[in-house]
Amino acid sequence: MDLRRLILCLIAVYQKGEALSPIKTSTTRLFASDPTQLFNTDILRIASRTSTKQGSFNPIHAADHSNRMLNQMLDMYESSNGKTAKPNSETFRIVLKAFSNLGGQQWEDINTTQDSESSRKSRVNAVDRIENIMMRWNEFQHEHGEDPSLQLNTALLNQILKAYARCGHQKIPHKSFQSDTIIEGCLPWLEPRRDRGSCAERAEKLLMYMIDKQDELPSLRPNAQSYAFVIEAWSRQQPSAKMFKSKLKVKNAKYNNVCASRATYYLRDMELLSEKDIVHDESATGKDRRNARRILIWAYSDVLDAWARSDAIGASNEANELIQKIEDISCDDVDDLKSIQDTLNLTEKDEDEDDMTGYNRNIGYTQLNMEIFDSKDSYLDSSSALYPSDQSYTSAILEISRGRNAAAAQRCHQLLNNMLQLYDSGKWIKNRPSLLCFNAVIAAYAKSPEPGSADKAENILNRLLDLYFDEDRPHYNYLRPDTITFNSVVSAWAKSTEEASVYNAEEIVKKMENFSNANGSKFLPVEPDKFTYTSLLQAWIRSGLGATSADNAEIILKTMLDKYYSGNEKFLPNQKAFTQVINGWGKCSADGNDFAVKRAIAILDEMESLYNDGCSDLKPDIITYSSIIDTIAKSRLPNGSDLALSIIDKIERQYQEGDLALSPNARTYSGAFLAVLHSDERQKHIKAKSLLERMEKLGVEANSFSYNYAINCAASIKETESDSVKTEAFKVALNAFTKLRKSSYDTDSFTFNFFLKACRLLPASKTRSKIVQEAFTECLHEGKLTKEVTSRLDRVLEPAEVRELIRLSKTIT
Repeated sequence: MDLRRLILCLIAVYQKGEALSPIKTSTTRLFASDPTQLFNTDILRIASRTSTKQGSFNPIHAADHSNRMLNQMLDMYESSNGKTAKPNSETFRIVLKAFSNLGGQQWEDINTTQDSESSRKSRVNAVDRIENIMMRWNEFQHEHGEDPSLQLNTALLNQILKAYARCGHQKIPHKSFQSDTIIEGCLPWLEPRRDRGSCAERAEKLLMYMIDKQDELPSLRPNAQSYAFVIEAWSRQQPSAKMFKSKLKVKNAKYNNVCASRATYYLRDMELLSEKDIVHDESATGKDRRNARRILIWAYSDVLDAWARSDAIGASNEANELIQKIEDISCDDVDDLKSIQDTLNLTEKDEDEDDMTGYNRNIGYTQLNMEIFDSKDSYLDSSSALYPSDQSYTSAILEISRGRNAAAAQRCHQLLNNMLQLYDSGKWIKNRPSLLCFNAVIAAYAKSPEPGSADKAENILNRLLDLYFDEDRPHYNYLRPDTITFNSVVSAWAKSTEEASVYNAEEIVKKMENFSNANGSKFLPVEPDKFTYTSLLQAWIRSGLGATSADNAEIILKTMLDKYYSGNEKFLPNQKAFTQVINGWGKCSADGNDFAVKRAIAILDEMESLYNDGCSDLKPDIITYSSIIDTIAKSRLPNGSDLALSIIDKIERQYQEGDLALSPNARTYSGAFLAVLHSDERQKHIKAKSLLERMEKLGVEANSFSYNYAINCAASIKETESDSVKTEAFKVALNAFTKLRKSSYDTDSFTFNFFLKACRLLPASKTRSKIVQEAFTECLHEGKLTKEVTSRLDRVLEPAEVRELIRLSKTIT
């Protein structure tokens, strides 16, 4: 007799009013006399296909099929006036578990409208199905009265929490969350859909409901797994820093920790429950305490992932603390498992036989996969200890590596070594260290200011190469270094302040070229890219080798341009690269030598040409032009004044025509003042005055450097000039000196030094003496007196006047 005919016979028995046997507790027995149990067994047979892959059978179809069987059971019970099999809590738990096993999958669902024959497709997931099932359960309860066999319990509600956890996704939180909220009414998930919130909010509400009802209904008391699912729900909802910046259009996402903080909040309560489970289980097999550790490790891993995505303030410390807890639990379990194996003398073969045959000595024959379906959430491999997952290590390394200090890099290196040790032991099951971890540790050393960090970064690269090419360890042949790996080491040497670091960076680039040009097993696809050359260019600029630095940086720039002109657009240098080479030439400008200026201007011309040809990202900005002016000023060219002012003219003209990217600033004009000062211009005061007027006209606020340079330009008029020219120059100096004293900027010793220098332009008189004495007294009271200022007195005062001022300075000092 097949199962369908058996069920029909049982329905007939009900209709005759014959009594049936009491409900038995087993849910996996193939044969049972209770019709509810028969239904449960049949539903379980279908639902179990969501737990393990069986051929090409679609788990979604299995879950939906089990749901249809549940609905059929409910319909039959209602249509027979309660004479057929009545579903119980176990029936609902099986179907809920079938959907929770689907994780975050989505599938198309066809909904037919009542007022037409048309239908529309929508995307649904496990949460949608589960909430509909519980709404049906709620209606059934109200229509047929409270039934002890249909009471909610922790195991059933945990399946709902599991679905909330697995179906959540990253999103920007839009409301605050209150941990002490008490849910009123029947069940939190039966609120109107618009009020249910995100999956994490729903999970939190359900947990609050369980906590609120646990004294009244002990069967609803949440366990460690309940908290673990809520933690996972909040972890999955934690948005990444990139998403946070993109959605909210903010530059700093350091406070993006709402969901990670919620997960951490519930972790504290879960730790207490788990510790109790671990301590209370003193059995020889240790199943409960080991399962408690496993759930705790999962929760730690979820919270760790949330903090790693947040990149919030303190996230690195949280990640470091969590990975340390995971490693500590793992050590405890390793020791515990060894003790268990020694005590029970279990073998891997014994465990495999029990799992494969589906035979259990205590309950007899069961259907294949039924036990696995029912106990999957607490299943442990008795031959393997609990270890941190590669995902946990990766998340911890990525987050900790963001710190710019030696301790962060060293900690990441230690975690990487732990991963390699576990992988080499052969006990890490399917886990393995990823290339991402190696790259992150190298990047951490690249950012560390600690001496020797670049060398450590290169050592990790060499270790990675040794592992990959080691024929005696083929389990590492997947770990192939990539361009990012090498680029991180180049960047580490580029940022290093150690002597000859630029040559080490060049050696890494040569390695890349050799590997990419090699044949056979020695080949690696690590051809230098734009980042490689840009980092090497920066290394030369920072090397401080004068013209050698600038020349090599320009060679690299031209190498990139040659590749670009050959058709590889990816090698087009960015605006920063051009500006850095210009600055490099500016640092090695020699007095009266125009070579550096010519090289800088040639680079600017190349940049402008590319921009005019359509490279919009290479438009020279105010920083670029300011760098050119600085190069001219440092070169002290006789015609530097004309060169600098011609660039100022160009900047002002384009700015006035609407090019806001060329908004001049005080630094731009400061370079022009210096160029005028160092040139052979006779009447420098006129151009200095003109520059101040141009700044005022464009609304550029002059700072102390601007005024000081203007004073010095005016004071640099030669003695051979006429008295009228000298007087005019002094007025320029006095005007700049007065404006600086009235501005928000402070004077300094250079201000008074240059002004006293300008006072020599006045003919000897009581007026000049008075001006000098007042300026010197002000300098003295402001604490700006230096030897250079004092030395100016001899040129503008009589010896007696100088002695009096010196005596005054000693008295005040």
